[in-house]
Amino acid sequence: MSGITFSKINLANLIDHHIALLERFGLQDESPFSLIFFSLEDKTEIDSLEIFQRILRKTDALFNHLNHYVVMLTGTDWNGATELLAGIQEFLDQEAQDNIVTYPDDGNNSEMLINKLREIVEDNASITSELLLM
Repeated sequence: MSGITFSKINLANLIDHHIALLERFGLQDESPFSLIFFSLEDKTEIDSLEIFQRILRKTDALFNHLNHYVVMLTGTDWNGATELLAGIQEFLDQEAQDNIVTYPDDGNNSEMLINKLREIVEDNASITSELLLM
């Protein structure tokens, strides 16, 4: 296993590209994907990028800016995303927060999904992350 890391500027483009592929092959209703958000807060002692790359699948995309992370989990519904995020938050000794959006339930394009995730993160964690600004 090895998640792939992308620049934060590619988040919206990769989401829209993935949606276009699902639409092209008629899979948009059959193959959800999820976006999760977590923050390392002040955990500078963790080599986070390497750890998260190791636990994520090759089909998962990892984006980060400073200590904020978004992971795009392809082929993963809300239940699967909840399990993974809960495990990450437990590993980081953080309170569990439902910082998750799923396609197509929470939006049908990158702008809708990222804005919804930003609203959830601001409500749950009082974090405004540059990673989620469009």
